[in-house]
Amino acid sequence: MSLVSIIVPIYNVETYIGKCLKSLVNQTYEDIEIVLIDDGSEDHSCDIAKEYVQKYHNVHLFSYSNAGVSMARNRGLQMAKGKYVMFMDSDDYLDKKAIEVMVHYMEANDCDLVTCGYVIDYPFGRFYRKGCKTGTMTSIEALDSLARGTGINNYPWAKLYKKELFDEIEFPVNTQRFEDAYTIFKTMIKAKRIGNVSKRYYHYMQHAGSLTNHMNIEMVYQMRDSVEYQDMYLKKAYPKETFHFDQQYFNADMMILYTMLRQKNHAKYMPATIDWEQIHPIYHMAYLIWRKYVLWRLGYSTRTQEDFGH
Repeated sequence: MSLVSIIVPIYNVETYIGKCLKSLVNQTYEDIEIVLIDDGSEDHSCDIAKEYVQKYHNVHLFSYSNAGVSMARNRGLQMAKGKYVMFMDSDDYLDKKAIEVMVHYMEANDCDLVTCGYVIDYPFGRFYRKGCKTGTMTSIEALDSLARGTGINNYPWAKLYKKELFDEIEFPVNTQRFEDAYTIFKTMIKAKRIGNVSKRYYHYMQHAGSLTNHMNIEMVYQMRDSVEYQDMYLKKAYPKETFHFDQQYFNADMMILYTMLRQKNHAKYMPATIDWEQIHPIYHMAYLIWRKYVLWRLGYSTRTQEDFGH
């Protein structure tokens, strides 16, 4: 058996951390270590984590002053001893066969990285996200899927990595948001073969404290900046390849307009450059209608709206 290191940053999650850790210590795959990085929690998260440390020999807790999730993950990578690593958010949980299935797929198909499907758990129910079909991809195929938003995503979790993929790759500590989008695709560049297990083993919890419930206009523009970073990076890394990020730019611009309306924010709308031939015509029409409606509701003149372009 190959050791799997599960890295869990912890920060003020006393309501959720117990369920997360319970799902990890109950994995059917036995050769795991659980690396808990306390990022300066001020609630009882650490106390709950210490109970698991005392009860389970393979649970390790390291405490630091608050430095952000990127630094916590980087520290976890430094502490991890496994051949493989996996990231967990401390308010999420994992089905008990997840690691066993993903390790088996990794080794049976000579992969460097394996993804699995995930479920978004809301207080009122579940949303089953469409993921990749079970199978393998080359690095280029995975990056194309990431760019188009057709299965592969930027999330660090719901993925099993060979630890060596993170050699010379770190999560950026100079950005407080969307650090995943600046990092995970670089491991895909290094991976020769990427496997996908379609079954949804990861449970992504949505609650009042989730980032997606606190997005403001600055954050949404930062989200689009991260898409542009990937776009520019891949153009330099693969000058002979074409990656289409247009759907992601579309999604970001629709979110920007929504956030402007929700917050009644009158900041100037700066549209992304989108190749509309890569977008379904119905989506394009929806964008034009939505943009006109939002800017009208915010009191922009017709001429000003025209200045924003398409």
